[in-house]
Amino acid sequence: MRRLIYCIFNSREDQEPAPLVGVGGEPLSLIANNGLIAAVSRLGHADLTPDISRLLTYRKVIESFHQKHTVIPMRYGCVLDGETEVIRLLEERRNEYKALLKELEGCVEMGIRVLNAECARPPRLSARDGGQGMRIAESEIQNPKCEDPHSMTSGRAFLAARKAHYAQEERFDKENSLIIERCRSAFAGLFVKCKTETHTFRTPQSAVRTPYSAFRNPMLLSLYFLVPRRSVDTFRRVFRHIDCGESVKLLLSGPWPPYNFVCNCSRVQGSEVRGSEIVT
Repeated sequence: MRRLIYCIFNSREDQEPAPLVGVGGEPLSLIANNGLIAAVSRLGHADLTPDISRLLTYRKVIESFHQKHTVIPMRYGCVLDGETEVIRLLEERRNEYKALLKELEGCVEMGIRVLNAECARPPRLSARDGGQGMRIAESEIQNPKCEDPHSMTSGRAFLAARKAHYAQEERFDKENSLIIERCRSAFAGLFVKCKTETHTFRTPQSAVRTPYSAFRNPMLLSLYFLVPRRSVDTFRRVFRHIDCGESVKLLLSGPWPPYNFVCNCSRVQGSEVRGSEIVT
């Protein structure tokens, strides 16, 4: 029967059994090979489709092992055909997993979400025709009509919108770089690695793209820090004193298993869930 893999960690002589329940109510089992252990559960085909309950169960299992071990948390949906295939995975990727576990040893992930309210403000654009100031409607910029006598004005407005877009984008990049540098400097000596991601949230009102769309939606900058467990309390104290300006809101989360520091090692060659589909 297929096995769903939750996490991988180093084996120990005093290794305890795993009295946990996994996805689908299946009990957890530990498969060991050559100094590594994979926490797995049996899996029927119908059990794999992700929903909130299954994802929460999956995360709970990983976090339970994370409390006692340094773990490589696997991506939900990593499935192999049976115990033999799990053992083969641990054998073939032993060096890779061992090196990563050494790098993650004694560390947790702390996350900071940076919400910049300034990113929600659209640029105020205007176009001039014949020396008279004129504000151009978004619908006109989005769908300029060639037969419209003011099409030249619409065309100039479109180009102005694009120029403003790239100027604003550049400004946001600079602001994000300053925030990242400020956070990295504040936490100097308290983390091993840092990763960043930028997200744009689209609202229902902005489902139709226009030159203004990027500025209607809030931008979220995510920073992930790999932090030694002993430094977590200090990390939290430092966070309370970081000031990035009135328009910037910071949210702290963690400690978590190091999800964002194992991306290249958290997949297998078996079946994997993406959205609501199972792909091979």
